[in-house]
Order: sequence, then C-alpha cells, then structure tokens
Amino acid sequence: MRIENVAPTADEHGASPSSPGADRHAQNADRQIARMKSNYAIFDSYVAKAQKSLEQGNLETAGGYALMGAWVAAHMHCGFFASPRIERILNKIGRQIPSSLPTTDRAGRPEQVKRVLHVSGEITAVGGLATMLRRWIESDPGREHSVALTQQYDQPSALITAAVSRAGGSIHLLSRAGGLAAKVTKLRQLASEHDLIVLHIPNSDVVAPIAFAEPKRFPPVLFLNHSDHMFWIGSTISQVVGSMRKAALDICEKRRYVEKKRSVLLPILVSPTARTKDREAAKAALGLDPSALLLISVARAQKYRTIGGVSYADTHSELLKRFPNALLMVVGGGERPDWADASAAVGGRIQSLTPRDPKPYFEAADIYLDSFPFCSATSMMEAAGYGLPCVSRFVLPPEARICGMDHPGLAGPLVESTNDQDYIASLERLMSDPKLRARIGEATEKSVLDANVSPGWNKYLEAAVARALELPPVDLEAILSGDFTEKLNFGEPDTRLEDIYGFAPPQAAILRHHLGLFPLSERLKLWIDVARARAFLGWKDAVKGLFRESLVFKLKDTRAVALSVWRPSQ
Repeated sequence: MRIENVAPTADEHGASPSSPGADRHAQNADRQIARMKSNYAIFDSYVAKAQKSLEQGNLETAGGYALMGAWVAAHMHCGFFASPRIERILNKIGRQIPSSLPTTDRAGRPEQVKRVLHVSGEITAVGGLATMLRRWIESDPGREHSVALTQQYDQPSALITAAVSRAGGSIHLLSRAGGLAAKVTKLRQLASEHDLIVLHIPNSDVVAPIAFAEPKRFPPVLFLNHSDHMFWIGSTISQVVGSMRKAALDICEKRRYVEKKRSVLLPILVSPTARTKDREAAKAALGLDPSALLLISVARAQKYRTIGGVSYADTHSELLKRFPNALLMVVGGGERPDWADASAAVGGRIQSLTPRDPKPYFEAADIYLDSFPFCSATSMMEAAGYGLPCVSRFVLPPEARICGMDHPGLAGPLVESTNDQDYIASLERLMSDPKLRARIGEATEKSVLDANVSPGWNKYLEAAVARALELPPVDLEAILSGDFTEKLNFGEPDTRLEDIYGFAPPQAAILRHHLGLFPLSERLKLWIDVARARAFLGWKDAVKGLFRESLVFKLKDTRAVALSVWRPSQ
C-alpha cells in the first residue's frame, strides 16, 4: 500500500540513489563477484572431498564434507540456491547405509494424513522457525504430531514439549542415537510409522536427505522453505516444497530444481492476538507518557546491519526531531554503539533493547517499522494482530524481491516504500494522522487473519497436504541425471545476499565448528589444521574438538549425573 504516490528516481540498477548502500553496491560489483567466486572455491573444495570420500567408501566422512560444503553455500553466498552435486552425493550415501526396513517400495500412499513427523535440527527457545513449528502443531489438532531433532541432545523448550504432548506425539532426540548412520537409521524407523514427513531442517542438515534417498519407501515429504533467501539442501527428496511467499516460489521453480507442480504456497503462521491492555495503559506500564507516539520494531540484532555507513537510527533521527513527542524502540537490537550519535541527537528517543517479550511493546505501539536491511515478516504479522499499521522499505530492483516483503497477509495493506524519501514521507503522514493509522492498521489486521492465523492458514496447509498425497514419489533419476555442476549467477539478487544475510568466518573456524562430525582419523587431521591456525577458543575447546559429537554429549550427561550425586555438606 502506498499512502501517496511518490515516484522514485532509480539508478541504472533500479535502486534509489538515496537508499543506504545503493551506490556503494553498484560501485562494488566487481568485488562482490570476486567474493562469490572465492566462496565457490571453498565450497567446491569441500564437495570434492565429499566425492572422494564417497568413492573410497568413507560414508560418514563424505557426509561431513557435504555438510560443510552446504554450510559454506548457505552462509557465504556462492551464486546459487541449490547444488545437484551435493544432492547426488547425499543420495548415494543414503543408498549405501543399510536399512532394517523392508526392501520393497511402500505400498501406495496414505489416503489421509493422521500422523505427522516433523523433522528439525535444534529448536531454540526463541526464533521464528521454532515458533512456527509449535504453532503448526497447535493449529492442526485433528492430527497426531511428533518431532525428531537431528542436532539437539537436550529436551526442547517447555512450549514445544507441551504442544507435542497435547497432540499425542513424542519428541525424539536423534543425536542420542550416535553418529550419522545411527541418526539416519532412527529417522527411517520413525518415518515408517507416520503418514507425512514435514522437514523444518537447517540449510546444511544432511540427515534427512540421506535417510530418504529412496522416496518410494517412505511417506510423502513436505519441505518447509523457511530459509527462502539462502542456499539449502533437500529439494530432491521432497514431494512438495512449501514456500512462504511468491518470490520464494519463483526461486524454487527456476533455481532449486523444483517442478512447478511440487511448489506450493504455505504462508508464515502466527498466533491470534490476545490484547491484555489498551494502548494508553500499555504505555503507562512501560513508564511512557500515554500521549507519546511510539514506533517499534522487533527483530534479532543481525537484521539491523549498518549499510553504506548509514545506520537504522540515522534513517529515523531527522524524523524524530520533527516529532518531539515520538520515540523509536527496537526490541531485540541489543547494544548498538553505531546508533549512539543518532540517538543522542534526539535526546535518547531511539532506544535499542535486549531481546525480551515483545508483547508489552506491541500493545503500546502506534506504528510498527520493519527491520532493515533484513526484513522480519513474522514480527510484522504479530504487530498486525494488534491493529498496527506496518511500514517497510524495499529499495532494491524487482529481481531482488526475495530480499523484501511479498508475503500473503502483508502484501497489499503493507505500507512499503521504494526509497528513503518516500519511506520518511509515509511515516510522517502516519504520525500526523491517527485516523489514517487506524484505517491501515485495521486493513492489515484483517489481511493477516485471513492468511496467517488459523483457521485461515489451514486452507494452505490442507492444499499442501493434498498435493503431497496426490503426486507420485519424486523421480530422483530425472532430477539428478546428467553430469552438471552449479549454475552461478553474478546478477540480482545474488550479489547482495552476503552483505545482507551472510556470515563469513575464517576457514579454520568453519573446520573447528564441524570437527565432531568426522570419524577419528579424519577428525585428527582436521584438528591439527585448526590447531596450527590457532583457531581453538582455549584448551577446553581444543580438547572437546578431539571427540565425536555424540561422545561430547554423553560426557556432559556423565558430568551432570556426577554433580547431581555429589553434594558438599550443607
């Protein structure tokens, strides 16, 4: 929604010259391409090691290097969103890991889905992925839901545990089964007991792609495309890929080897709002003047990167000078030294808070602002539930739409600007007009209720389930046929992705993080490389790196038991 038509002036790349980093991006195209090529070289080295290990029959080593290659591609963008080479390697590993299940194909497909197995990596206490998993289970009470976690050794949060218990299911910690082969074997067994498998897996998690290397022998697989702006693995084993927005559908069909018939829309799911205070009372509870004009934004600190020397606070500082009764509170931004000058210029009325329960701030707010440059759709949908007008910026070319908002529920009533002048002008009109805020807030709330809150969201779920049941198993031979490598793109949106979303640690740090995946002989060689690079975080970290991942968990268990038995005299 545009409050008023303001025509942006675009540079030759389609971005407004006033957008933070727009000119900088164009001027640094050669550097960005060189960085992607360098990233690809690192990726390619790990894939080559995975392939060599596979040929030598070292399956766990092959799986470890394939995971590391996928990790690099996901966090250090290489110019592609899917890798047929990695998918092929994982498929071959899976076909060589013995299975205790019958060797015949699974007889037909279930006529209906009664038991669902959700597969994820590690469920943290906070985060959009964990939240959507819990809400999915709570919003689908007619089915039994269980959860299998491939990278977690301890029980997840009480909220997830309670949701699974109410759904009649169980939580299975695959890390307790042992190494890669043990995880794969356990996951296969669990999958055979269910009617539908839903993958919420991390971008580089190899367990499910290996476990389901022969799709005909398992229930249909529905992949939740929760990381649609990044590389991930698993598209070749998935009957259906559910994307949260239209731009993600385009990338799936054009650049992830997902046939159009296997690509469906499955929006973000949020909980219905239960307001406990009106706006004035909520402001008073936060120690604010009830007449103050409160702008809020809610997201992780990483979503507020300073781009081209212009910080999130800088963008809003001049606006707040014109509205002395207004303040901006960013929940989750944490300590921001780069915002200090801009905040001081408006008497401290730009505040970045540590992560906390955002509900009191949603209830007190007058306007919700998207994070930038990394948008946060889930938080915006939650804000819409409180009747807040939501404002976002998309200052990039249309080809980079995956970096912006086009989610069902938000597309339409969202106040979206294509340059900073338009963005500030839209905010100024909203801040000056309470009736306009109320009208846009009401429209946004209704739209999100229809698409992103149960029961409206369930129509998308049932359509995705029906598609998974009606389609035949994935034809892996057709997808993985041919001897081709990744197709690198040095245009939009690829050249921008690492600046916005990326994380590029030194290679030694990548090795250190993944040591526990490998068998002893390979682990010792890698350990020496990390030690020579002086990348261990102290002697305890170095000792930990000598052990397999599963053994580290067991040692922690042993220590916890010992401490619980031994108690000093009171």
